[in-house]
Amino acid sequence: MSHEVADPGDDVACFQLSAADAVWWASVFKTLGDPVRLQLLVHLAALGGAEVAAHDICDVGVAQSTVSHHLKRLRDMGLVENRREGRIVYYRMGAGVRSALMQILHQRDSADAPMISSIPEAQNSGPLSP
Repeated sequence: MSHEVADPGDDVACFQLSAADAVWWASVFKTLGDPVRLQLLVHLAALGGAEVAAHDICDVGVAQSTVSHHLKRLRDMGLVENRREGRIVYYRMGAGVRSALMQILHQRDSADAPMISSIPEAQNSGPLSP
């Protein structure tokens, strides 16, 4: 896959944020700053838009009630969508979120980003599951 850098002048409007947009983006990045929420989002992205019941997502190393809380935070930010069927809540990626997430994750390949173990903050926080 080719990673070409576009002419910065092409997207100038993208870099002009209102105060409200800046607050929203800061909230998105704060939400994704939690490793469990990021794992949940990546897990949903791997499903390619398919729905999954909240109780079926249990491979992120936390209790089911914590998974539900994190999914609610992702939903509140508009990153995931849900629907309720009786007592079961089904989640899936929000529209357009999967492609944006994949673009961000693939940037690491082209940017020669450091391994997580070489980042000082990560050395003190314990291992992260892939």
